[in-house]
Amino acid sequence: MNMALPLAIREGVDAVPEKNLHRLYWAGGLVIAIFLVQSVMRYLWRIYLVGTSNYIARGLRQDLYRHLQTLPLPYYQKVHTGDLMSRATNDIEAIREAVGPGVLVTVDAFFMFLFVVPAMFWLSPKLTLLTFAFFPLVPYLTYKVGSRIDVLFESTQKRMSTLSSFTQEHFAAIRLVKSLVLENKTRQKFLELSQDYTSESMKLASYQSFFSPALSWITYAGTALILVFGGHEVLQGTLSVGTFVAFQRFVVQISWPMEAIAWAVTMNREGFAAHRRFQEILTVAPVNDVHASSEALIEEKALLSIPHLVFTYPTPGPFELKVENLKIHPSEKLGIVGPIGCGKTTLFNLIMRLYEPAPGSVYFEGKDVLTVPLSELRQRIATVEQQVRLFSESVSDNITMGLGEEVEPGTIQLTSQRAMIDQEIAYLRDGYQTLLGERGVNLSGGQKQRVALSRALIRKPHLLLLDDAFSAVDVQVEKRIIENLFREHPEMGFLVASHRLSIMPYLDSIWVMDGGKIVAKGKHAELLQTSPLYQNLWAERKKIPVVPPPEQAPSL
Repeated sequence: MNMALPLAIREGVDAVPEKNLHRLYWAGGLVIAIFLVQSVMRYLWRIYLVGTSNYIARGLRQDLYRHLQTLPLPYYQKVHTGDLMSRATNDIEAIREAVGPGVLVTVDAFFMFLFVVPAMFWLSPKLTLLTFAFFPLVPYLTYKVGSRIDVLFESTQKRMSTLSSFTQEHFAAIRLVKSLVLENKTRQKFLELSQDYTSESMKLASYQSFFSPALSWITYAGTALILVFGGHEVLQGTLSVGTFVAFQRFVVQISWPMEAIAWAVTMNREGFAAHRRFQEILTVAPVNDVHASSEALIEEKALLSIPHLVFTYPTPGPFELKVENLKIHPSEKLGIVGPIGCGKTTLFNLIMRLYEPAPGSVYFEGKDVLTVPLSELRQRIATVEQQVRLFSESVSDNITMGLGEEVEPGTIQLTSQRAMIDQEIAYLRDGYQTLLGERGVNLSGGQKQRVALSRALIRKPHLLLLDDAFSAVDVQVEKRIIENLFREHPEMGFLVASHRLSIMPYLDSIWVMDGGKIVAKGKHAELLQTSPLYQNLWAERKKIPVVPPPEQAPSL
């Protein structure tokens, strides 16, 4: 259609000297018809090409989110949340631009050259050669400027990731920022990171803003030659006015592909740089849901059995977890105590396969945990940690989260009663339908821990792991919760790790850990006689610091 338009205009212009009204009207009607066809087709191709890019972006986000769900816990311990968010937003948007508008303008430019250049040669080979006299500069500019755009865009995205990570981290810790009076310091750091991002973006923008005018200049330089030499031929009568006008229209149309090349190169370079960053995540190996294990099933049907477990972190360090002959039978209640950093949480993470244990080192219900599908394993083993994560949903949704089935309100309330949180939920404005703030900010630490306990109990697990799960709960409330759990869930196995030892006298057995190893085991009374470390931990629990009264100020 673009090729036909200048030819239709030529017909109309050449009809004027001849005073041929029929030819003039026909040319005018043809121009209108061409515009109508172009309008419809441009609408359709923008819908199908640019619209398709939005579906591609949606698919990429879904693939990225699905892949992130499968990555191991150590990966999240070495990357920043803000960086992941930047890749899920800015980088995917750059890819969308490349596969949508980038493809559109590239295809448009290609077909424009494919059809318009032969038409120009047909009208005047001499003027066509003059038009493209400076075109050999195009590949050179494209290579030099395009490669620089590639490097600068990737650098800009890295600075945006740093800025996003800083912002996310400090907004998440806003209470700490305020309590330590760090507002001015964090604002200054934010300004510095923003300035770094702005400086790099301005470098990128300078190359982008130079590229398109440079290519347009090449086209306009050819246009100047056409005006001089083409106008000379019109004056000599060797070229009709209509042909000269049509040729000028073709030159104007050729200027768009030159701008399109600049635009397409910019979007494609940015898209390739963003795609590399996107692929860095997708190439991270996910956790295998089920491993093929050569280890035979253990004959003894212990609920949890760890015959020999050795684990070290990938980062260099002296810590090594080594646990042997640990068994929990159905309905058995076992405790693990030890100083901070002795390996209790690491052990729990290995049981839940948040870290991958070695084959044949951890068995659950007679099966190597590596051979049990993750969803099945984590449905049968529930955990409550010291640091609780709640979502910005209702209390009821937080308790039933992940069950995949409708739960009766009575069941939710019964579970909450056993966790000693039902009365406090009843005092909330909308009860169980009360919406929680980010991370459950409108609940206290103890309330969040008890909501998390309700969430674990409602899943009816075979084994419950409690990792300092009552650190923010009053001792008397903790005692009543334990009594409820033991009375209402006698068939459930418990593995309790706690720095507060008030629960330990109620357990069937206690294991004492130090430096990643089990150094003693037995009941509470036995360990008080045989384990110096347990004696010290119990003595520390009984110490109550006495604050001396302030000295009385002298009277004036």
